[in-house]
Amino acid sequence: MAEDWDQRWDAGARTFYIAEVVRQSAYALAALDQALEAAEVRDRSEAWPAVQAFLTATANVSKLLWPVRSDRDNRESRWRKFRGERLRVELGIADSSVLPDRDVRNSAEHFDERIDDLVRDQEISESWTAAQAEDFTRLPAPFRAVDLETGEIIAGHDRMAFAPVVAELKALLERCAAVEPQAIGQHDVVAMMATLRWPPLPSIFVPSERPDEPVTAGAELDRSGPRTLEDLVAKVAERLQVEQSGREETPDKAQN
Repeated sequence: MAEDWDQRWDAGARTFYIAEVVRQSAYALAALDQALEAAEVRDRSEAWPAVQAFLTATANVSKLLWPVRSDRDNRESRWRKFRGERLRVELGIADSSVLPDRDVRNSAEHFDERIDDLVRDQEISESWTAAQAEDFTRLPAPFRAVDLETGEIIAGHDRMAFAPVVAELKALLERCAAVEPQAIGQHDVVAMMATLRWPPLPSIFVPSERPDEPVTAGAELDRSGPRTLEDLVAKVAERLQVEQSGREETPDKAQN
């Protein structure tokens, strides 16, 4: 059977993929905003969960544009190669794009292997004096951090400047809107859900361990956001209603 991929692409496949590019780009931008806020006003260790979400979402965008396992001789791989090339062409992705680089995300996801490299290969000295000798090799330990001074995310031994990634994701969202406007229909909702604070969780560092106390005893909770999932949904609905009212009033104001 002849492959009808051009027809499939034009009939709706493009919309599926561009909508996912939009979602993952929105997730990434929202997650980085949360990470930077946490890094600036609180302990930087609290920023890493959001950084990890940023790395994952950015890698998902990267895989949509540069699919994995697209060089094999089977129908699945040929389709991946086809849709990756189509997306890059139609979204105007430059050869100089920073999005193909997934090294930091890979180091974050496979951090256990970075630890393996250290503990497996580090020479064990016979004494403290031997460890200070010039010929003693001390392997660098892997670590994860957000460096606000250099504007970098570090995982393992890899670094990534996040400003170029942010700029490209924002430009990518604009191109998606131009190429496939209907794929952006739910983008505002997605971005809004991603940026709202979820019901607070107890700190994993200071929960109560007493059987007669709730697990949240002694933990500091962020009380600035919704307290329950129902509160979160209500907040989203309220904001959507306000925005919808604003859009409905705009034509009347233009006529006046």
